[in-house]
Amino acid sequence: MKAKSQDISRYLLRAGVALATATALSACASKPGPWPARALPANAAVMVDATQFLSRKQLVDWQYDLDGRLLRATGSPRHEAYIDVLHERLARAGVKQLRFEPVSLRQWSVEAEHWGLEVLDGERPRVLTSAGYIPYSGVTPPSGITGRIVYLAPNTKPDASLAGKLVLVEMPEVAWTGQVFHQTPVHVHDPERAMGPDTPYARPFQMLGAFISLLDSLQAAGAAGVIVILDTPSLAADGLYAPCDGVVRQLPGVFIDRGRGQRLRDRVLAGTAPVLRLTMAATVRQVQTRNLVGIIPGKSDELMVLASYTDGTNGLENNGPNAIVDMAQYLARLPQNSLPRSVMLLLTGGHLAGGAGIAQFMDRHKEDGLTQRIAAMLGIGQLGALEVLPDSNGYLHLTGRSEPAVLLSPRTPALMDASYAMLRQANVAPAFVLPPANSGGDGSAQRAAWPDAGQTFRAAQRLPTLNYVKAPTYQFSYGIGTVTQVDYRLMQRETVALTQMMLDLSRVPYADLRKETAP
Repeated sequence: MKAKSQDISRYLLRAGVALATATALSACASKPGPWPARALPANAAVMVDATQFLSRKQLVDWQYDLDGRLLRATGSPRHEAYIDVLHERLARAGVKQLRFEPVSLRQWSVEAEHWGLEVLDGERPRVLTSAGYIPYSGVTPPSGITGRIVYLAPNTKPDASLAGKLVLVEMPEVAWTGQVFHQTPVHVHDPERAMGPDTPYARPFQMLGAFISLLDSLQAAGAAGVIVILDTPSLAADGLYAPCDGVVRQLPGVFIDRGRGQRLRDRVLAGTAPVLRLTMAATVRQVQTRNLVGIIPGKSDELMVLASYTDGTNGLENNGPNAIVDMAQYLARLPQNSLPRSVMLLLTGGHLAGGAGIAQFMDRHKEDGLTQRIAAMLGIGQLGALEVLPDSNGYLHLTGRSEPAVLLSPRTPALMDASYAMLRQANVAPAFVLPPANSGGDGSAQRAAWPDAGQTFRAAQRLPTLNYVKAPTYQFSYGIGTVTQVDYRLMQRETVALTQMMLDLSRVPYADLRKETAP
């Protein structure tokens, strides 16, 4: 069986990052220093004091901590431990009103020694190294399922001829350019014109819709299992965690890298398809995780919500909760009467399981008046992310630029203007303020309002919701190190600017936060 490597230095090498850089950052992270402690004056709620946030050393230390936690699959021990740590940090930040709310979900999980792919024909059976399992894909008996593989060419619709077969397919490809940012931008902050309409823009999230459709069509055709070829070399292929819709399928499957996939495909096309055994002795059970909710009281019961999620694939796929702790320690030191509205901190579980935490939070509070008190919501993640792209051979390397950033906003003047001000204050570029691509989205993976978990809030009750997101190439990769893929000065600027934006919006009348204009 194939055990997934968790060697962080291995990834740093495959990303082309010098280990000396990591050593220097480690020294910086060793002494994070004290947190700011003094009470803030009322005018600090009008003009944010950038000196009153956590040190760069603390941010580096937390990034190392996240990397060490590896894959935080929803409801796993690693995920639950991180929730507890966030509770401790928020308490230290001065948030006195903290509570957990239960989140129930159907969890699929598999241990490293319980999944894999083997070649059974030829002179001797052997393990065929896999790049990873497809999460929530299905379950086989402990002895696995065996068969001679068949190949389904790209853009070919699965049919009944695949029933009972192990099917070899290629990951769907979607070719995007910077035009996706320039079609309907409300505001653009790109002084160096780093993302033009013709600039290539290929990221893993783009293939999710087509990949889900492929899996569902293979399952409907009765396929017994699936082997998905990733168009990346072996060293860069490991650890893809996708899709993240939390749907337990009956189509156990694995990923393999480009080289092994091409060799398998060539054998099938030559009429010498091998016999393979696919094992996915996974467990499916009902489990309970938690949302973490905190309240910082203000002058009114109306709420400004800071939101992020606690499960994730790696340290940079979502470091939003750590940024919210930093924002909370600032907000909690302000005089209560200086906050026009109370602030809710909402850290949800279930991002890697179809947004279960968000959906259940909205359902739990739809009748108790809490959601009606929400004036606006701000979801954040991927702060400080640097751009990492594959070279001509498919190996990842830092480009020296920031990962393109997006603030997704309804067509509400107050929200769009505040979003643009935040991007300029943080000096993050290239960056765009974009409206929802699908204003009628219902929050599902197939009909999302925009490509982020926070869109579920808006889909549920049309809440004024902003989402600050990035989509780095390694977004869905687990078992990697991200410490050197972060610009910590940018992270600090983003945190300060997001705090300023939230405070500015807290002074905008409730009704004005809901005045959307026509496209």
